Amino acid sequence: MSGDYTYYEDGFFGFGPPGTFKPYTMMHFMPLLICIALVFLVWKKRGSIRNMKGETHLRYMLSFFMFLMEFGFYVRLLYVGNTNGDFTMMTKLPLQVCDIGMITCMFMITSKFPALFGINFFVTLFGATLACIIPQTVLTEADPSYFRYYQYFGEHLLPIFGTLYMIIVHRMRPRYRDIWIASGALFVMLIPAIKMTEAFPPASYMFLRLKMPLFPENLYQRAAIFTISVIIIFHLMWLIWNAFLTVIGKYHGYPLTQNR
Repeated sequence: MSGDYTYYEDGFFGFGPPGTFKPYTMMHFMPLLICIALVFLVWKKRGSIRNMKGETHLRYMLSFFMFLMEFGFYVRLLYVGNTNGDFTMMTKLPLQVCDIGMITCMFMITSKFPALFGINFFVTLFGATLACIIPQTVLTEADPSYFRYYQYFGEHLLPIFGTLYMIIVHRMRPRYRDIWIASGALFVMLIPAIKMTEAFPPASYMFLRLKMPLFPENLYQRAAIFTISVIIIFHLMWLIWNAFLTVIGKYHGYPLTQNR
């Protein structure tokens, strides 16, 4: 495939012209509403789910679906390329915030490992939620008639659902030190992200090339701003979480302690 790609020529697995996805319409809100409904259902049935004999298998199935969403992205990329007619993997490596959340969530929901939960609480609930609020920054060429539409929302909503599932059903809780574990994980990922973004100019790993007003062009300066920003954001999330738990525990008798 080359730059003269004919839209729709690959059918369900292809993509349409820019602007095919319409943000803040029903095609945007429907996946979010489905996720919210499922979370509410889990909340209502949390006791039954927790004591269910096949609950472990349920978590393994959820982890497998996450794998399919991540794997499906690369299979599709090899098949139809991206919107520039480019088949290269070097600009699409799993070095984005949401990739980190997806991969760690696969292991977190099967192992219930506290540090992985902490990474998902901060990285996933911030990064993936933001991606679902403003998908038009990435998702422009696919509506519900394309696989990419389902893959995009599945890739971001499944880790959110998985993290909330572990909070509700298994009573997992973030710890203050998880702020630094999550920040450290992102900082470590910034190292290859910077190198790959420099080596392949079309790439924008960790959104280092995202056009933002007042931001410097230097990737290392951007990485420093990114690191400081996420630490501040994670602290705000920690404060909001504790305020929320206090209210829930006081008025609804929801346990504040962890069940690990």
